[in-house]
Formats: sequence, C-alpha cells, structure tokens
Amino acid sequence: MNLAEPGPSIGGFNLVRAKSLPGTVAEQMRAAILDGRLKPGERLIEQKLATLFGIGQPTVREALKELEYQGFIRKLPNRATYVTDLTTSDMEKMFDVRMTLETLAIERAARNITASGLAELRQHLETMRKAAEAFDLSAFHESDVAFHRAVWKIADNEHLSAVLDRLTFALFAFVLLKHHGVKDGYAAAVTQHEQIVAGLATNDPAEASKIFQQATVGYWRDYRHLQVGATASTKAKSRQSR
Repeated sequence: MNLAEPGPSIGGFNLVRAKSLPGTVAEQMRAAILDGRLKPGERLIEQKLATLFGIGQPTVREALKELEYQGFIRKLPNRATYVTDLTTSDMEKMFDVRMTLETLAIERAARNITASGLAELRQHLETMRKAAEAFDLSAFHESDVAFHRAVWKIADNEHLSAVLDRLTFALFAFVLLKHHGVKDGYAAAVTQHEQIVAGLATNDPAEASKIFQQATVGYWRDYRHLQVGATASTKAKSRQSR
C-alpha cells in the first residue's frame, strides 16, 4: 500500500481536515485493515499517514494508540508499528489465558444475571446475527466485544474486566484479519453466543461454566483451527472442586 502521496481520496481513505480527530482516523484505518487494504504485518509510518490524511502526526499517534488498544496494530518497543500479525502459537497462548479468566467471569455472571441482563445480551446477540448475515465484519466485531463486555459487567469485577478487555480485543481483532473471507464461521459464532446466553440463564455457575467452555473451545477448534481448551478446562475443574 502506497501511503506517500496525499490527495482527496488516496488508497480508499478520505482526507481529515479538522485537528484532534484520532477517532475518525482510527475508524478509517480499522476499516482498511478489515477489508484487506492494510495487511497483517504491514508497517505503518506516522509521517506518511499524516500526509495521507492531511493532519498532524500527534493526531495520527492518538489514532494508532486507539488501534493498538483494540488489538488491530502492534507497536514494538523502540521499533516500528505494524498491523497485527499473530502466529498460531500466539493465538493459542492468548486463548488459554482468555479462557481461564473468562470462565471465572462467566461463573460470577451466572450468579448475578437478571432478566434485564439477559435482555441486554440477547440484544447484542441480535446485532451480531444481523452483522453476520450481512458479512459486516466491523459491526460484527463491535457487537461481539459489546456482548462480552456486558457479561464482564454483570460479573461485577472491574479488574477482571480490564484484563479481559485488553486481551480479547487483540484476539478477536486478529481472527477477523486472518479469517476475514471465511463466512461460515460467523454464523457459527452466533450459535456459540446463543449457547453462552442459555448457560447464563440457568443461574448455575457450574452449568454456565461447562456450557461456555464446551461452546467456546469447540468453536475455536472447529472454525479457527486452534489446538486449545485443555488447560482452561483443567483449571476450571480444579477451582470448582475446592
């Protein structure tokens, strides 16, 4: 992708004239990553991006910070910034940590779940379904993250939520990049989330945990082709037996 020449609409981007608009820049770059105009592993240079968007480098820097937090880019210490490119090993390690922590969140959420909480989750689920049917990856990603954030909020542990937020953003984002042309996985993801809601509706932490693990590990093995699940399941069983 050539980022060197400015213009009214270069590389599918629109010039951003106003200052202090990192969110607008981040939104355009996120769309470019999701539709493949910016590739996993591609280097991002602040000066070229600033020229491309017609804005200052501080605004670009803020946009890159937002994208880094969301998992779409990685900034290496004392090195350049790149579009996220995780190895299978990276993803499996992240998934292992995610499952251990989110199983705890699911158990806590099952104890706290209310009719209004279930209604909110089902609303996010419907948004996910519509995005999957339209193959709108950006909307799907946003609704997926919103669904999980709602679960973590119900779990009522802000420290657990903060760790999961940072970890899952990166994992979910890279899955979109790596599998953006595979449509059947998104319908399956909706089914997976339906099962999570059904588990939480039992108000039984052990049952909700079991359903969450089976649905989630099965989905990531079958549709994302990761060898995952054993460590999270073992830890969860150990915790429940105490």
